[in-house]
Amino acid sequence: MKRLFTLALATCALASAAAVHAQVPYAAGDWPQWRGPNRNGISLDQGLLKEWPAEGPPKLWQVDTVGVGYSSLAVKDGRIYTQGDIDGVEHVICLDAKDGRTIWKTQPSPVSQLLTTRIDNDLKQIDKNKNGKIEEAEAIARFGWDWNKYDKPAGGDLEATAQRRSADLFKEFDKDGDGKLVYTEVGNLLRDTYDRIDTAEAGADPKAIAETRTAAHLKNLDKDGDGRLSKTEVKGTALERHFGRIDARDPATMKGDDLLSDDELRVAFVKFEAARDGSISPSELKDYYIKTKVAGDGELSPEELRGAVGGYRNGMGDGPRGTPTVDGERLYIEGGNGDVTCFEAATGKTIWHVNLKTDFGGNTPGWGYSESPLIVDDMVVVTPGGKAGTLLTLNKFTGKPVWQSKEVTDGAHYSSPVVATIDGVRQIVQFANKSVFGVTLAEGKPLWNYTAPANGTANCCTPIVSGNEVFASSAYGTGGGLVKIAAAGTAQQAEEVYFEKKMACHHGGIVKIGDYMYSNGGGALICMEFSTGKIAWQSRSSGKGSLCMADGMLYLLGEGHEVALAEATPEAYREHGKFKVETHGKPAWAHPIVAGGKFYIRDQESLTAYDVKAK
Repeated sequence: MKRLFTLALATCALASAAAVHAQVPYAAGDWPQWRGPNRNGISLDQGLLKEWPAEGPPKLWQVDTVGVGYSSLAVKDGRIYTQGDIDGVEHVICLDAKDGRTIWKTQPSPVSQLLTTRIDNDLKQIDKNKNGKIEEAEAIARFGWDWNKYDKPAGGDLEATAQRRSADLFKEFDKDGDGKLVYTEVGNLLRDTYDRIDTAEAGADPKAIAETRTAAHLKNLDKDGDGRLSKTEVKGTALERHFGRIDARDPATMKGDDLLSDDELRVAFVKFEAARDGSISPSELKDYYIKTKVAGDGELSPEELRGAVGGYRNGMGDGPRGTPTVDGERLYIEGGNGDVTCFEAATGKTIWHVNLKTDFGGNTPGWGYSESPLIVDDMVVVTPGGKAGTLLTLNKFTGKPVWQSKEVTDGAHYSSPVVATIDGVRQIVQFANKSVFGVTLAEGKPLWNYTAPANGTANCCTPIVSGNEVFASSAYGTGGGLVKIAAAGTAQQAEEVYFEKKMACHHGGIVKIGDYMYSNGGGALICMEFSTGKIAWQSRSSGKGSLCMADGMLYLLGEGHEVALAEATPEAYREHGKFKVETHGKPAWAHPIVAGGKFYIRDQESLTAYDVKAK
């Protein structure tokens, strides 16, 4: 009975909070923007399962049509909106919530037109021999080994394809005809792939090979004859890339002497490249083609080239990051390269488009533009970052600028803004690269800022505003702090109430329910009292990840693809179900949502809907 009473209280608190803070009359079943109807990670759905079967809730449908990326979902009027790279091209996608069927998918019209022009120009530039084709050697020179991601499988025998393509590359790059490719011939093209292709020789003596390689390097590179190699002498060779790990550090200073001795070379070759001769043979290259299942025809078509350059690219995962926002009959998105676009929600037709970099002086954060547009009154709020102004508002009907925060010039990071009335002043609150801050809604004038939660790497978590208090958090050894905002002349000031290093939310978000907030963004799931910073409990739960709340329950998605259901109560961690979802090779970073009695999990190109309605 006590547990049921606790759940009932949490549900009442949720309904009350939604009624007080709702900006527009959304209903149960709506999730029209980042973090839900009220941008707080809380669903308005009721009548949901309180316990999952061992295998998880029933799966209604799954589609693999939303492209790669980390965009979460918006749901309104039976339609799902998201973003993803489809065949390498960044798309906005609309699906039917009943069965996941694609209703429309599109690019912003100006982006598509620019891409077409770029493809035409790139084809002319990359085709060095002017034979009308982009052959493998030309593609590698432009894109490195990654070009193979866009060369679609052509069918046929994999080993025969590997043999032919290996021979073609040797013909192109083995300039001295010695039957091997060395770093000075292809290393700058292949980069890290070079080391992966060069494999250990079976049965060989690692020390003997290291001795041979060391002698050869000293003979060929030691220009001043001092028996050591300087950074200048190894420039352009494989040793340049690995200089730091070869140059032994002095235990007292933890620094090297910026010279490579014969002993350092021998030790490094045994430790890091045991029994590898530092070159690539035809058989090693052929075997690598087979191992990595490279099965394209070795030529890049115009359509394949479009896929190679048509979206945001990043070593931590390609594709868009921001979640669409539905506002009436319009849909607003922000792509990984800073394209902000307004569409007709029904058809995907472009209404207007701007780019945060080219039009407003923005600087792309290191892992791409990742925020989700905020609609306030007749304005769209976005974050170009940079000297022209961190925040920008656009007329939501025309895309014309209203104001840019010229007195606030922090760089953009990965958080999404919120609107709030704090100490009687209506304002935009955002977390940029140096601080969390507030600016006036009318003009973008600075009101207050708070630097303690910011780190120098990635500030991702949307700030939590409650009354006159703001909580902001980040990871990388930082943590989170609460400030109370009060008037200070014509502006405001932020006074720190507490700072708690354990509440270090990386990217998974924080949900505040009543007097407590919950987050699994730093590892363990933490329940913490909002006003005091007192931790009520911690649990491993599903591990580090993201979460949302619906009908008194926390829906938890670990980035390691473990999913859990738990009570939203400060009394203790009480789990009511757990299961695993299939991995698609990247961490599960897209936030889950609950809308219309469905629990949605998006993982790269896959989107799954689970039935969580109580029967």
